[in-house]
Amino acid sequence: MGGMKAAETTSTVRAVSNSVSTDGGNAELALVSVKSADEGGLVADQATVGSDGMDLVGDRVVYNTLGWVKAALIMIAETISLGILSLPAVLAAIGLVPGILFIVVFGLMSTYTGFVVYQFKMKHPGMTSIAHGMELAFGRSGRWVAEITQDLMLVFIMAAHIVIFSVAFNSLTEHAICTTAFMAMGAFVSFLVSLPRTMKGNSYFSMFSCASIATATFVAMVGICISRPGYGQTHAITPSALTSFTKAAVAVSSIILAYNGHIAYPTIISEMRSPRDFPKALILLETITISFYILVAVVIYAFAGQHVAAPALGSASPLVRKIAYAFAVPTIIVAGVILALVAAKQFYKYLWEDWKKLPRVMQEKSGRATWSWRGILAIVWVLAWVIACVIPFFGLLLGLIGAMFGTWFALGFPAMLWLGMNWAGSVGTSYGRTWRKMGLAGLNVFIVVVCAAICVLGTYGSIEGIAANSSAGGRKPFSCASNV
Repeated sequence: MGGMKAAETTSTVRAVSNSVSTDGGNAELALVSVKSADEGGLVADQATVGSDGMDLVGDRVVYNTLGWVKAALIMIAETISLGILSLPAVLAAIGLVPGILFIVVFGLMSTYTGFVVYQFKMKHPGMTSIAHGMELAFGRSGRWVAEITQDLMLVFIMAAHIVIFSVAFNSLTEHAICTTAFMAMGAFVSFLVSLPRTMKGNSYFSMFSCASIATATFVAMVGICISRPGYGQTHAITPSALTSFTKAAVAVSSIILAYNGHIAYPTIISEMRSPRDFPKALILLETITISFYILVAVVIYAFAGQHVAAPALGSASPLVRKIAYAFAVPTIIVAGVILALVAAKQFYKYLWEDWKKLPRVMQEKSGRATWSWRGILAIVWVLAWVIACVIPFFGLLLGLIGAMFGTWFALGFPAMLWLGMNWAGSVGTSYGRTWRKMGLAGLNVFIVVVCAAICVLGTYGSIEGIAANSSAGGRKPFSCASNV
């Protein structure tokens, strides 16, 4: 309307209280409304930029400052990680044409399920995580299922980081010490880096980690193109004599894991200046990841051939492999630490808020707060180290993670959120009112069924592959043999 009256808009921000501990302890968070006006109005609470680069309102830290482009960059950084190193082996397992097809199809499916997470978040602005969304849709049991699945997935991915840490240092040092010792070293270094209870600027660490793995992959890709260790040994569709059900199941599961960024979406949406711009960030994310995944997978497979390694850096010449792993070390450590912080904080919350009913301890600098945090971190990293030593096969471990856990966060849980979000008391009233609603209901049920099938078949295939590798003279659990 043409009046001079200012139209107030309210944006939700999180504010940090003055009692924030200086040792990196959790800040006490509260919800604050910041009101702004259009050109003709008054500004009720002016945001400024603090000396540390954070947006401030008075003495409060404002978090909803992300534009959609930066949000997309963070999502790319959260998505592109170790999973990309298994994609050339995926093409070797199932062939060039099926491999590309699966990369594109699962990329489009993850785009749709990402949009469903956005729709659910818009309907339930208080949603803080996928697990919280499952609680809103299906009650407390839904939350427990999602949280347990998330915690297990994080610990298993931490184990994958430990495995590739040992691969990297075996390559860099030419197997100077026992592989199990390298794994212990990786777990210990990661434990030390994880000790602060917060990691300020997680988004910047994630972007640095993404740049690290992208550089390592590019170095290896160029080196493999020059050395051409298996050029010409490729197949449009891999013959059955060169593959197996196990390899195909692990391949499909590995692709899904490469698209597993959905866990971060609710937080990213909450911190955007305009949450309704999230679909643009999502489309940019998927366009870049699908294109990059196809490029890396096809080029490395084309020149490394049927026997391409997993991780793919292992297909480069010894010198190039060392250079590539040197670039990859920051990702191997930093990305694993971020996962450890998320997992350990969840157990920290279980201990003090859910069990002891003393949530204030999580903000204390006391001995019980500090040592309980360190104890939880130690348990989490020891558990990850044990898993890494028991399943020392990088490609098979990623396939197992993708099948058991990744499928649910990338596909299953978001589809279930759609079904829960649209439930209106009965199947007919919920999903049968229009052809569009019936079609969408069918699509989401189909996604859940596909998710369950991949979970079962991929888990079976991965376990069978692990057993076959162990019994056929491959690496044994807790072995000192080189894994390069």
